[in-house]
Amino acid sequence: MYLLKGKNTSFRIPDFIIPASMHNKNAYSVSISELVNWLARIATKLGVEIYTGFAAKEIVIENNRVKGIKLGDKGLDKERRPLSNYVPGELIEAKVTVLCEGSAGLLAENVVKQFRLNSGKNPQIYSMGVKEIIRLPEKNAFGANRVIHTLGFPLPSDIYGAGSIYSMRDNLVAVALVMALDWRYADLNPQQELQIFKSHRMIKNFLKGGEVVAYGAKTFPEGGFYSVPQLVADGVIIVGDAAGLTNAKKRKGLHYAIKSGIAAGEAIYQAIEKQDFTMQSLKKYHDILNESFVMKELYASRNYRQIFSRTGRLGYYLGAPLSFFQSWIPHRLSTKPGHEGMRSVQLNRQPAGGIDRLTAVSLSGTTHREDEPSHITFREACRDESCNKYFGCRPCASFCPAEVYKFENDKLILSPSNCLHCQTCRLKCPHQLIKWEVPEGGDGPRYKIM
Repeated sequence: MYLLKGKNTSFRIPDFIIPASMHNKNAYSVSISELVNWLARIATKLGVEIYTGFAAKEIVIENNRVKGIKLGDKGLDKERRPLSNYVPGELIEAKVTVLCEGSAGLLAENVVKQFRLNSGKNPQIYSMGVKEIIRLPEKNAFGANRVIHTLGFPLPSDIYGAGSIYSMRDNLVAVALVMALDWRYADLNPQQELQIFKSHRMIKNFLKGGEVVAYGAKTFPEGGFYSVPQLVADGVIIVGDAAGLTNAKKRKGLHYAIKSGIAAGEAIYQAIEKQDFTMQSLKKYHDILNESFVMKELYASRNYRQIFSRTGRLGYYLGAPLSFFQSWIPHRLSTKPGHEGMRSVQLNRQPAGGIDRLTAVSLSGTTHREDEPSHITFREACRDESCNKYFGCRPCASFCPAEVYKFENDKLILSPSNCLHCQTCRLKCPHQLIKWEVPEGGDGPRYKIM
């Protein structure tokens, strides 16, 4: 792990300072995209039917029980009028619906709200990350079978975040920058911050002669133990990132998602044997999770993320000690949604080279039918003028990593076809006016090696 100070200075952080829970010896790094495709092939061979061209649009609740989901309509024009290939969304019923939508899942949020599953819990908070896959020359300074993590530059000390580079096969490396969504800077552009990160002397040396071949962005929950809602109701189970099962201290959650899926399968199997799909029966899922490493590790880091939010710049300098002491705090520390952190403060970044947002988007493989209804709308008229007056800029034009929001002659130009589905916009909008929905089935980024 390295501490980056300014564009030219780096310090190796001694291993004894880094908490044991953050060490990654004898671990594997994998491409989630390739892992998911591999698991999908295995599941298909076992008889599982996977329908990638359909989007789950609504949760269906009947008699206070989740009955299933309704698919989104296909074949509508921009005005939501049926075209010749129109197919209405079907209702898919199930004894148990498992919601594994990933970070900020809309159906999971609806279920949590409908059944008040987050009563007494902290609001969920999020970080967002931008990543590039870069192909390096055969002879390069980074090498193979290597991972480095960084703190500091380019992020200000009051932003909770970090950078990373890890090697992949075929001279590929993944370069990523993660930042908490409670940043206060109205003009922060995550994709630009990644380019500035790459301009650091040490990072630039590692990436010399490289070519960006893929790009992506994603949010992930990091509220931790106190933000995990009750994960079952009659006829429904929530797993993975949608359940908030991510460890902010370790910045990991994929193995939690896998374990929670296994736990859900075991609980559902027992429910099938009893033919009882009530919340009481499905609570076996909670029992299995609570006995697993998932909830034990989340409990061990239960106040970790909150400490950084409360200490601001101090957390940057006392990160290691705070990571030790957070578990000794006898009570729960609260969280606030990330959009509440924005202030009329700007970074005023200067271009640092690299690639621009539109070029980056072209490398994500994202596709949306140009004449389909926009999956991004506003709950009421966009308050861009009040934003511009208060913040000195229009934040949505900066925080979107795909340049979906752009202003020309003070008029908003919306480009939903650029969207990477990270949902940073609806989570970070200071007025909470942006409504993000799943687009027509099968649309979105086409990540292959992310």
